[in-house]
Amino acid sequence: MPSTINQPLGSENEQRIKKNWTFLKTELLQDDIRDKFMEEGIWDLPDFDEIDAGNVPQKQNEIFLKLLLRSGPRAYNVFLDALREKHSDHIIEKLESTQISASDQAGGVDHLGELSDEQKSHILTEQNLLKFNKVVGSDIEILGKTLGLAQADIDVARMENTHSAATQIHKVILKWKHKNGRNASLGTFTRLLMDAENAGARVDWDKFDEGVSGI
Repeated sequence: MPSTINQPLGSENEQRIKKNWTFLKTELLQDDIRDKFMEEGIWDLPDFDEIDAGNVPQKQNEIFLKLLLRSGPRAYNVFLDALREKHSDHIIEKLESTQISASDQAGGVDHLGELSDEQKSHILTEQNLLKFNKVVGSDIEILGKTLGLAQADIDVARMENTHSAATQIHKVILKWKHKNGRNASLGTFTRLLMDAENAGARVDWDKFDEGVSGI
């Protein structure tokens, strides 16, 4: 079974699912979209068997959603991509328009809320990223998946820099920046770090604050 099972989805996206639970149980056609999870290496055949054990469509949808909630931060974007491919735009719109407040999120400090609007919108440069290469320690796997990188990108960063965890983290963050361009803002990066922490990464927020103060 893929290793992403039993990792949290990410606090904001978890709340989007939970706040639309009844809607999703009714509207979702999980059988049309679940193959995407196989293709992306998130689920495997035993997970499909677990879903199919539901005796009615709504029960199958409920099992699908429970699996989704423990399939790691990357699973939410895979979910949206699968819905988009099947033209289920009304579900995407419902999820993405759901308002999530800091109090909705599962515990912890709202580090995103501590940033000013100017800081949130700041587009990170390659030089900026050097200030954050010790924020996540050695949890490159969780960070990379939270940033939406392919497993191959994470493996390359690890293999090419075997003696330096900080360099591995820097390469992963740099790959994320190149992939996202002008969407690679400090606000987005902060939210993803919070998701990585919820997924089990050890985030050093003191190092993060030092990095922010240096920008």
